[in-house]
Amino acid sequence: MATVGLKNLYYAPVSADTSSGATYGAMKKIAGAIQVDINPSVTFNTLYGDDAPFATDSSMTEISVTIETADMPLEDVAALLGHTVNSTTKQLEAKASDTAPYVGLAFEAKKHNGNTRYVKLLKGRFSPTQETIQTKGESVQFTTPKLEGRFVAREYDGAWKRIVDSDNSESATLISGWYSAMEPS
Repeated sequence: MATVGLKNLYYAPVSADTSSGATYGAMKKIAGAIQVDINPSVTFNTLYGDDAPFATDSSMTEISVTIETADMPLEDVAALLGHTVNSTTKQLEAKASDTAPYVGLAFEAKKHNGNTRYVKLLKGRFSPTQETIQTKGESVQFTTPKLEGRFVAREYDGAWKRIVDSDNSESATLISGWYSAMEPS
């Protein structure tokens, strides 16, 4: 289904992911969602027998995710990259030893038929990316923050993504609580 928009980008820290369950912290919105790129890498292998392809198999190796926003407050940058923000001066401090926490992402995209597709990516880490800052010339050219990450399947249930469409009436309960928690209660 073709989509024609993106909005309501949220993240939530993964509190725990074990064989007995997955839990998340509170969801927080990042205003001004511009783009979310999701790129699962899949390796395909073919077994040959009797001089011809006999069987095939595939495995997903990683899921690359890039988010781009109109703005990203320092508190969100710190939360997503494992940095700290001084509570008095509000200065972000990034250390080489910082470790980004696992987070889940949630967002929605308007479908071309007027309904909405809701997406959750369940467990991933972001890392610092290249920043470009340039002078203003004859015309204004915006530079926007981007974060790149790698997402994985959860240990709890092997899930890495959830999708629901608003044109399925059976999904109304899930949709009504989409941004209140990463996992329905």
